[in-house]
Amino acid sequence: MPRHIRAWRRSSSFTPRLISVRPFLCAAILFLALTSRAQWRTQSVDLNPGWNAVYLEVQPDPRLLDEVFAGRAVEGVWKWDRRFSHIEYVTDPCVLEPEDPHWLVWLPPEDSRRFLSRLFELQGGQAYLVKIPTNAAGYSLPVKGRVIIPVTDWFAHGLNLVGFPVHTTYPPTFADFFRFTDEIDTTRGVNNQLFSINSAGRGMTIVQPNRETIAAGRSYWVGCDSDPKYPGPLVVEPSRVGAVDFGSHVVQQELTIRNLGPTAMTVRVTQEASEEESEGFPELAGAVPLSYMVRNASSQWEWIEFPVGGLSEVVAAGGAWTIYLGVRRQDFVAYAPVGTNGALYQSILNVEDTALSLRVRVPVIAEKPAGLMGAELSDHHESEGLWVGQATLDRVNAPAYTNGLLPTPAPLTVRLIVHVDAYGRSRLLQQAVLVWDGSLTNAPHTNGTYALFVNDAEMPADAEEAYRISSTAFPLMPPLLLDGDFTNVLTGTVTVDFDDPTNPFLHRYHPMHDNKNWDFESYTNAVETRTIARDVTLDFEESPTNLVHHPYWGVDQILGTYRETMTGLRAQPIHVEGDFWMERISTINELQ
Repeated sequence: MPRHIRAWRRSSSFTPRLISVRPFLCAAILFLALTSRAQWRTQSVDLNPGWNAVYLEVQPDPRLLDEVFAGRAVEGVWKWDRRFSHIEYVTDPCVLEPEDPHWLVWLPPEDSRRFLSRLFELQGGQAYLVKIPTNAAGYSLPVKGRVIIPVTDWFAHGLNLVGFPVHTTYPPTFADFFRFTDEIDTTRGVNNQLFSINSAGRGMTIVQPNRETIAAGRSYWVGCDSDPKYPGPLVVEPSRVGAVDFGSHVVQQELTIRNLGPTAMTVRVTQEASEEESEGFPELAGAVPLSYMVRNASSQWEWIEFPVGGLSEVVAAGGAWTIYLGVRRQDFVAYAPVGTNGALYQSILNVEDTALSLRVRVPVIAEKPAGLMGAELSDHHESEGLWVGQATLDRVNAPAYTNGLLPTPAPLTVRLIVHVDAYGRSRLLQQAVLVWDGSLTNAPHTNGTYALFVNDAEMPADAEEAYRISSTAFPLMPPLLLDGDFTNVLTGTVTVDFDDPTNPFLHRYHPMHDNKNWDFESYTNAVETRTIARDVTLDFEESPTNLVHHPYWGVDQILGTYRETMTGLRAQPIHVEGDFWMERISTINELQ
């Protein structure tokens, strides 16, 4: 029986118990979340003759062992299978048998015992024993894969074959790394449940953990009394499982960094470029343009572009640092996918202490809505949806005094409602009603979906959850198709006919303004009233200085100058002007 196994069995009691599914569930969720959405880097794994204890920091691709080791000298790959409560094998790792139920094994095609293989692919965040023939030369194995945040599946009251997210420059000692992890005791000397693995496959007790350092990409046997909640002093927690994932519409995400130690730690976060993707995965469209939120000198929150040199913060003992990150979708570089797998904007955030002993890599992901990549006519447009805001009119012409515009005594606020369809066509609305319509289907929703109606009369009788928004600044009218491009300039004319009930000259009971003859018959043209034309212009502002790094700017929030020229109210046209802003409140691109 190996020496490190005997030491464990002498110092521990092995009471059978059920394994908690929580660690397995967390690991499964993480793996599924990053199956096709992660960032790429290559880990170099140095393999020497004999046994090698390896820890994978990336989710490999290709992951099939037959492909990873094709044409390379290798005798087998072994993975500890923690299906049982403790280690019970009675043979040395250097003479492990494929039939051993405690291990999953892969054997190369030329091995006569290959039919015993029960391990077929590699998984990121896992530890392996790799046997290289003693008569072969060592080599470096490049393992390309997707970055993952490490999640260790600990097995209490037993030994775990695990690796750790440490820096390659000045990695920490075992004592420093586990100093504040109560579940792992490093003070037992020769009875420490910490073992390195030599080239003969034997576990070597780490008697002086305050001197021996943890190597990046290497695995160790580690015993614990219970599942460590936080197995290290630096904990990184994105708001979404496993990644800072903005998806196709999310603009803001949080990244929380915790310092579990009793002393302050200076932490630095830098952005790193992703490598090119492997075949069959979404293409690399470019880096994710990031901003972060910070308080300025006036104690106001503002968005700042993520600096090239990264961010740093002194995190107090037992404290946390939360970074509010935003993606500037308006700064996405143009990209047209070559294949059929779509494309993602991808980056990597390196979280490390300034002592360069700890490092956790966090994948960052963003994408354009489906159909926007390289398609002239598609099912989606970048600005599609319902935009609602207001214009503040505070300038008007006064022909009797000047040819220009003068400030008004008080501003007039009017509501604006604009809808953009899947082709980018904009319409000015007087009202919009959002309802749940059970008769409509929109994959993956087959039992109904939300829909936008332009008036109450068009709504189905059994519609549910109706929410209406309207503007009293415009008459009851069908959607007005505007000329121009959203985010550039939009123009259109709102016409108030001479017989429109909202025409200010039309009075139902006034004999001189009811537009009727002496027999109370309505005129067919404007006799006692006038037709009013309102030429509306929305001139969008390109990049305001104070919003250039704002992630919502140009994506879900937009502003500019509102201009309107009214004719028919008086002899001279009336010109009004003011600033406007709008916010996207729905991405539904179709009006019912």
